[in-house]
Amino acid sequence: MKNSKYLLMAAIAAHLAGPGTAAADDDWVNLYGKIFLTLDKVDEDNGDDQWELNSNASRIGVKGKGAAGNLEAFYQMEWEVDLTDNSKSSSDHIKARNQFVGLRGDFGEILAGRNDSPLKKSQQKVDLFNDTQFDIKTALNGENRISGVVQYATPKVNGFKGTVAFIPGEDTGSNDGVADGVSISGAFKAGDVSIVAAYDDGVDGDDVETMRVSALYKTGALQLGLIYQDTDAGVASGDGIVASLSYKIDSSTLKLQVVDSDIWSAGISSKVKYESQTIVGWDYKIASKTTFVSYFGMAEEGASGDEDTIFGVGVVQKF
Repeated sequence: MKNSKYLLMAAIAAHLAGPGTAAADDDWVNLYGKIFLTLDKVDEDNGDDQWELNSNASRIGVKGKGAAGNLEAFYQMEWEVDLTDNSKSSSDHIKARNQFVGLRGDFGEILAGRNDSPLKKSQQKVDLFNDTQFDIKTALNGENRISGVVQYATPKVNGFKGTVAFIPGEDTGSNDGVADGVSISGAFKAGDVSIVAAYDDGVDGDDVETMRVSALYKTGALQLGLIYQDTDAGVASGDGIVASLSYKIDSSTLKLQVVDSDIWSAGISSKVKYESQTIVGWDYKIASKTTFVSYFGMAEEGASGDEDTIFGVGVVQKF
């Protein structure tokens, strides 16, 4: 934990110091971040009703790129920062997010480190309530940030781009190969429509296979999104659907999202607990980097049948 804090302070210091002696076309140090705080009223059937101040994957990071011979080198180091953690120095206060280094060129790009899986990224922007308590990770598995990954992505050709990530087992049990886990995706964009198909094998567990297809249609003020997912966990399986709609009116965005899934029954993760969700939301853009958010939703837990009702208001501040 101390090392993470030292790295973070060093990154900020490097940003404040300026570009140094790097070449003019290089862009090696860029500090960025996002603060996402919400005040949530959570009502559960089991009687646990309370107000909560939540830091929804608030983060800070540094990234950059520059010439490396005939190629371009790039990197990213990002940490989640919990602004509401009760302890000033607990292990929950700072967590590692995507952190990698790579090279890109006419051949495409290759990176190594910690990164969101291609299947996770295949959701595009269908999930309108990402990072909140209604994030689709509560109904679908596959939302993985993988540690120790080697990933290759093809150049985009005629609207198509392919990505494959290899996850070495690193001597975990019987797994010691270079690709004991694999996540792949193929993305195609034509006009206002983008479609991504993805597949995971051995990422959520030795016997777990996950297939996901997402489609996003965006034109003018309207966005329509759809995800279909099928998961086979060997002794159990399930599938799920996410459908979302958003519409912009001046500085406001109206949102609706519906989820139906029985993947919770496969027992892959305790985070995957809801079999249905219905959420409505309203966002208001105060400035280019500042947005007020609000949402109200109901979610039914698959195992117990209990219904959780959550109302939230908050702010997203980017920099």
